[in-house]
Amino acid sequence: MSMSPQKSLEGRVALITGGASGMGKSSSELFAEAGAHVVVIDRDREATEGLVAEIEGAGGRAEAAVLDLTDLDGIASTVADVGERHGRIDVLFNHAGSVCAPGTGVTEADWEIAAAVNLKAPIFMTQAALPYLEKSDHASLIYTASIAGLVASPNSPLYSALKGGVVQYAKSIAYSQGPNGIRANVICPGTTDTPMLPSFFSKDKAEAEAGMARFLEKVPLRRIGQPDEVAQLALFLAGDASSYLTGVAIPVDGGYVAG
Repeated sequence: MSMSPQKSLEGRVALITGGASGMGKSSSELFAEAGAHVVVIDRDREATEGLVAEIEGAGGRAEAAVLDLTDLDGIASTVADVGERHGRIDVLFNHAGSVCAPGTGVTEADWEIAAAVNLKAPIFMTQAALPYLEKSDHASLIYTASIAGLVASPNSPLYSALKGGVVQYAKSIAYSQGPNGIRANVICPGTTDTPMLPSFFSKDKAEAEAGMARFLEKVPLRRIGQPDEVAQLALFLAGDASSYLTGVAIPVDGGYVAG
């Protein structure tokens, strides 16, 4: 007997990085509504603990894990703590990311921080979680990349390079870990209504708005996506409805990459 969509993650343990804001927050809330025990991983203590309180107040199950994803020891200890206490990890959603320096004149410091958050962190989160994912009968790895991981980013080649790396890493994990029953898939959002969105276009508010307007002219649906539209895909990839789906990168972009 299959479970209702509303409780498609009942009893499962799900870790979500960057889980306290934007698309990550929507995913944390939706996963909890679906019955998961959600581990909200974020560096913002106030937002993380506040979201956990909201989830629990609504009858869901969640815990806060305040973590700077540039701390590799912190990644290892946080994942091990969750895995040992629960006996397994069912879902790891590597969602956290950051904007990157624009143009071709990036500094070494630009590279270090961008690579640490966008590529290094999900790789080390995955490595730490694999022994516990192997103990699950429903193991699902999900990565947030970007449409910039599928097509060129004229504003930030560095961002495209790193997000392209996420896509290829996830596909490689899907291929190598499939025999262990672990699936791995990638979500590639386009323009999505989150606090980080304007910074992709400019630090200046007026320039950012103008840049978004020009970009939306190339989006067939002619609108910005909403965080819950990404979260719904994450929920699908996390649960059994996608049980034969692995190694794919799915754009959630209003049709932008179709052009």
